[in-house]
Amino acid sequence: MRKIDKDYSDILSTKYKSWVDTLEANGTKHPLSRTYYDDVAMELYRCQDGVCAYTERWICPRELYDGALWVDGKYVTDDSAEYRRVDHAGEMDHYDPLLKEDQYWLWNNLFMIDATVNSRKDNKPVLNYLKPDLDDYSPEKYFEYDEKTHRYIPNTDLDNTNRTEIQYMIDNVLFLNHGVVRNDRRDLINDIKQKQKNNTMYKIDRFFTALIWCLE
Repeated sequence: MRKIDKDYSDILSTKYKSWVDTLEANGTKHPLSRTYYDDVAMELYRCQDGVCAYTERWICPRELYDGALWVDGKYVTDDSAEYRRVDHAGEMDHYDPLLKEDQYWLWNNLFMIDATVNSRKDNKPVLNYLKPDLDDYSPEKYFEYDEKTHRYIPNTDLDNTNRTEIQYMIDNVLFLNHGVVRNDRRDLINDIKQKQKNNTMYKIDRFFTALIWCLE
């Protein structure tokens, strides 16, 4: 789970930003209105390079979050185009579910994640220090990758308490080792290793963390 740069000051969805900033400044509970759903979802995809914020599985084509699709601070696209709003496999996740009640649209708590794993995620407690957009977050501090089983495990340099907490997050919140995700990750790693061996061109556009570690 790599670090994600979500620079709030630089987002293209300025109408959403103005709206939510006003709600926050007034201490107003966020409405469940979906007026800015596309603005936020596609903005998050831009930050995440079209992959799930947790598993790094590819879930959205670049054509859907191209910067040209924002007009006057609002995301707009023609649903008759080659890619439509529905042509992505992600769902919006509130990292800390306790914030949903009053701050549903809080930028710093939102990520786009694989719908396959989001359906298994419930209002479970989270470790705030594993939120991937934190300034001091880095995957090396908390995770290792077992190339034999193609599973993420807690960093073995950590103490037992931290390892237990992180393992809980891996299994129940982040779903880094979910079967479909793990199989896709394993197949891509093996494929790229074979291409390296054959001196064949390849592209890394997903599963960045595991690939970098395995190809070092």
